[in-house]
Amino acid sequence: MQLIPSLDLLGGRVVRLTRGDFSSATVYGEPEAVLDALDVPAGTRLHVVDLEGSRSGRPVETDLVRRLADRDLVIQVGGGIRTLDDARRWLDCGASRLVAGTVAANSPRLLAELVETFGPGRIIPAVDVRDGAVRTDGWERAAGVALPELFARIEALGVDEALVTDIGSDGLLRGPSFALYRRLRALTQVKLIASGGVSTISDLVSLGRLGNVSACVIGKALLERRISLAAATARVAVPTSIPERVIPCLDVRDGRVVKGVSFADIRDAGDPVECAARYEAEGADELVVLDISATERKESAVETIRGVADSLFIPLTVGGGVSSVAGFRALLQAGADRVAINTAALRRPELIAECSAEFGVQAVVVSCDAKRDGDIWRAAVRGGKELTAVDAVQWCRRAEELGAGEILLTSVDRDGTNQGYDLELLRAVTAVLRIGVIASGGAGTVADFSDALESGGARAVLAASLFHDRVLGVGAVKRHLAAEGIPIR
Repeated sequence: MQLIPSLDLLGGRVVRLTRGDFSSATVYGEPEAVLDALDVPAGTRLHVVDLEGSRSGRPVETDLVRRLADRDLVIQVGGGIRTLDDARRWLDCGASRLVAGTVAANSPRLLAELVETFGPGRIIPAVDVRDGAVRTDGWERAAGVALPELFARIEALGVDEALVTDIGSDGLLRGPSFALYRRLRALTQVKLIASGGVSTISDLVSLGRLGNVSACVIGKALLERRISLAAATARVAVPTSIPERVIPCLDVRDGRVVKGVSFADIRDAGDPVECAARYEAEGADELVVLDISATERKESAVETIRGVADSLFIPLTVGGGVSSVAGFRALLQAGADRVAINTAALRRPELIAECSAEFGVQAVVVSCDAKRDGDIWRAAVRGGKELTAVDAVQWCRRAEELGAGEILLTSVDRDGTNQGYDLELLRAVTAVLRIGVIASGGAGTVADFSDALESGGARAVLAASLFHDRVLGVGAVKRHLAAEGIPIR
């Protein structure tokens, strides 16, 4: 999948609109200075939008496009194309491709003339969608054509690609509209250029895995330094190189597996050794054991952990009651591959750095139990019983800085509810971290697992009651992920 930096031009400057609202424009500066700051190399395909042109129906930023083309960039430009002469003006400025939005939706005859005159490889129909409906004229008006009809028209012309923007996602940095691109995968053979909502490299990797997305336009995430173009290009080149993980979780109390809802109403769910063996046989990639009574007793059930570890070949992560380097070491010696720390780390963050220095970053998992409190999430401790004043998102960022190798992020509100992972919480955390996040709390269907990996940006998905109650098996989840193009072990 090709990555295409995007510059939206208005009044001679680079700006970004939120959801197509011209009154919401954020100004980033002169185009040349912006490109230099982003370190966009020569030969890069650059997406340029003449916003005033889109609204007024005539090319406006022609001088700017000419200057950008002189920088040895492959320019695809949209905005103000209503006639063949408008298209020629952009080509005469040095543009290589023309992006036709309003024309594609409202003027099928002109679109056909553009393709016939300039060739199907130089015309990119642009389809802007809000709430499933096609929009035109700088996103300000509803089009008179439905999505299936429009793509049938585009496909019949033999063009190479179509640019698809979900207006509801654009500029919000909350993730692309994977559902829209999947819908189009079933609707058309035309390759798509995705646009809108990208905020992390994992968004780009997930888009590349869809199969029908040939390129992605990136605007705000680059402008606000959420993504490095060089790093993203390197990662997208190998989208299936890092398989995702499906992880059953055993909450253990007094040597028995238990499960509850939102950390309450605890019930017995079986013997930990027997559960562990079953999950390994089903294809689990890893197992997490959390001793939920250890915090109260100030010790972990080491013998239980040793029994589980002796029965497994897959990696084992253990947490519960770890408050010192010595306690961390004891669990590793009992057979754990990694150790999760939570309450003690919040109360004394230096513990993360101490364990990382002693045992390596790869061994340190910081477990964050997050509960919504108004517009933010607060970190909870003592098995979710005690809500702190700590912002959970900022705490995860701090944990990474101190040496955490991964974050186990549990939504207290969703835990045990089977209502789906808290995708908003996941995105808030994954968007500020470089390390991986394990999604936990709320899985109810196979689609919830793929949503957490794609829309949420998680690197692994964890579930407990869903697996314990045999509503779903690990194998069923992995088959679903594989069918969605998500690499698994």
